Amino acid sequence: MDCKRINIGVMLAVVCGIFLAGGPCFVSQVIAQDESNPNKAQSVSDQIERATDKVNKNQVYQIKYKLKKGEEIRWNFEHVVTTKFQMAGEVEESSSRSENVKLWRVANVDQLGNMTFAYTIESVKMWQQVGDTDPVSYDSKTDKEIPQEYAGTADEVGKPLAIFSISPNGVILDRKSNLKQDVFGVGKVTIPLPEKAVPVGYEWNVPIVLSANDENGTKKLKARIHYELAKVKENKAYIRFKTEVLTPVKSEKIKSTIMQKMTKGIVVFDMDLGRPVLQQVQWDEKAQGFEGADSYLKYVARMSEKIIFEANGRTATVANKLTPSGGGQAVKTPVNIKTRESNPVMRK
Repeated sequence: MDCKRINIGVMLAVVCGIFLAGGPCFVSQVIAQDESNPNKAQSVSDQIERATDKVNKNQVYQIKYKLKKGEEIRWNFEHVVTTKFQMAGEVEESSSRSENVKLWRVANVDQLGNMTFAYTIESVKMWQQVGDTDPVSYDSKTDKEIPQEYAGTADEVGKPLAIFSISPNGVILDRKSNLKQDVFGVGKVTIPLPEKAVPVGYEWNVPIVLSANDENGTKKLKARIHYELAKVKENKAYIRFKTEVLTPVKSEKIKSTIMQKMTKGIVVFDMDLGRPVLQQVQWDEKAQGFEGADSYLKYVARMSEKIIFEANGRTATVANKLTPSGGGQAVKTPVNIKTRESNPVMRK
């Protein structure tokens, strides 16, 4: 089924009965009904609106990645965090802000639509302040001196940090990575998408494991990222997501160690372009009594990623072949392997 649009003329014909129910006679019957009982009767426009809502609920949408060989795709990333930490009568507040430009260089698209791209951070701009100490900042575009706090980050700027091969529904088929975390804002480098066309309201889950700490050491918590196709507008899919912890969290100590992983937000996926164009996440978490009765931790943050377009509304193209960090051969076509563990678990 073509999920792009439904012919409005056919829909009107079905709703109004112009061809199937006697044409003008049907309209005159509705008008007569309106005049005889105006409080109960429905106008033609009301019936059309109701039928349109029903059609939209039955409409299905195929959401897929559609990258092109040679493309350069960039996102502006921004992350702002404030924390408040209290213990033994001492209170410390901190703030930080980071901005960077993330780049995907698409090296190959095979016959099955699987895509290979290199992931790079082109530039960073960072700032932080802890308590009453002087703020520390770094801008990779202008600063020659690198603060010790940002030495590791500065060393990664401009280098291909990872090479990923993904399927059209966002499953990672292969990876060569120096990244500590594979994140496109939150979670994996890509967003897992349903393999089939789905209606608005469709839900799916991706199982994950969270590491947490308490007095007895490190624990593994079963969790999942829950996704829902919330709406579709102008051929953009609005996908809500949130982290749900399935293992019971029995202590504030454990809660305090997973607060940053408790994500909740929305992704706007452009179905024409075949990629996310906006992602927004917010955190507002707190833990009380995790290290004594008066201990307290509050974590408030927001994150956004927005795609960067050129003046013509398109992404750039490159002719050069990509090589992994540290040299080596150009990126090869990925082996087309899918595993049961790598696929999202879908449910309606």
